[in-house]
Amino acid sequence: MSESREQAVRERAYALWEQDGRPDGRSVAHWSQAEAEIGAEQSAPRPNRASIVKSPRRRKPTKTLH
Repeated sequence: MSESREQAVRERAYALWEQDGRPDGRSVAHWSQAEAEIGAEQSAPRPNRASIVKSPRRRKPTKTLH
């Protein structure tokens, strides 16, 4: 495991532990959940900047004179 990935897992596991009320004896469960979450984030496809299409800027409606 790379150092940056391990650090991300460590930080996520700590956050999970805090959210769970800081219980004793659940470190393996928190670590496993953090690994799964970080792994899912890293394997998710990222949009290519070239494929992102910006919507055209909308103009304000013009007032029509009657």
